[in-house]
Amino acid sequence: MRSFFGVLLASGMVSAPAFGGDIEGPMKQFGLMGAWSSDCSRESSQPTMDRVTFAAPSGGEATATILDKHGGVLVTTVDQVTESALVASDEIGIGLHPVTVTRSDGKTASQHDYDDMHLVFQKVGARIEVVRVRFEGLPEIQRSVFFEKCPN
Repeated sequence: MRSFFGVLLASGMVSAPAFGGDIEGPMKQFGLMGAWSSDCSRESSQPTMDRVTFAAPSGGEATATILDKHGGVLVTTVDQVTESALVASDEIGIGLHPVTVTRSDGKTASQHDYDDMHLVFQKVGARIEVVRVRFEGLPEIQRSVFFEKCPN
């Protein structure tokens, strides 16, 4: 997972806590629910791919499931969305806490794959752009990486 966001950093956030504990509301209002990728045509069978799917099942916690494949190894990370708030009319900040990290090669994920992170997304037409990233214990980094909404 951290390599997925490492790609975001190399090729992409700080958020305010959700008011009243409503995490799902700002995500839905922003239009964040669903699958997003830098290239939705890439499938997990290809050598590289990235995809993040935001979901909030009824009565359940909001999650972000991240698929990141580089060098033939698919890393699947399920994060709990710990905070969500609209920063501006076209920006949302979210906090992520990793719950599970699974590698297709069976190796143990690195300790950094379990770091909390904060992200800020900005709307750019029909796409979203990662504009700020902050991993737990590190300074914020400003970046520009675009994602399109995937049809499924």
